[in-house]
Amino acid sequence: MGPEIPQINWIYDLIHPERPFLSKDVENDWDSIYVTTFRFGTLKKPLSMVKCGHGTDLVGGMEFGSQLVQKGFIKSVKDLAPVFAKYKLGILDIFAETDVNNGKKMDIMVYECIDCVGLPNIGEPVCYFETGIITGILKELTHKEVFAEEVRCWTSGYSFCHFSVEINHDPEGLLERQ
Repeated sequence: MGPEIPQINWIYDLIHPERPFLSKDVENDWDSIYVTTFRFGTLKKPLSMVKCGHGTDLVGGMEFGSQLVQKGFIKSVKDLAPVFAKYKLGILDIFAETDVNNGKKMDIMVYECIDCVGLPNIGEPVCYFETGIITGILKELTHKEVFAEEVRCWTSGYSFCHFSVEINHDPEGLLERQ
């Protein structure tokens, strides 16, 4: 877990995110309104769905990511960062990319994430929608099995989100058995 971040006023944190880069070209605090609208949309779930709500965010993100590729907004991995920035989801950086036995491992960082920037440290990541977007995009681009997990988040005490991604070229493990 990352460093402790003091919890000040959660409602203020929710509706007044500080995004110095993504908000610099927006007038009249429109970035805060944009982020707040997004957050209220994802946080407003019936009480009965709260426990399973993370799954709906993940699946919704996967469908959105898949559609970004199918509709031509993203044509290659190089398009991820510009699309994330253009639609103000966050500042995406593919920090590391490594070939492994049966696929590829990627470490993706997202700064100024729309879901979590400025929120208090609750000890766990919350960016399931972004995890889904990354999964959906990479699965659609590669036609391979993709597993993504958020391992660091603003809400777990970091100043960025870190997604660990595995793209499996051999989901059945057949190459390892030979």
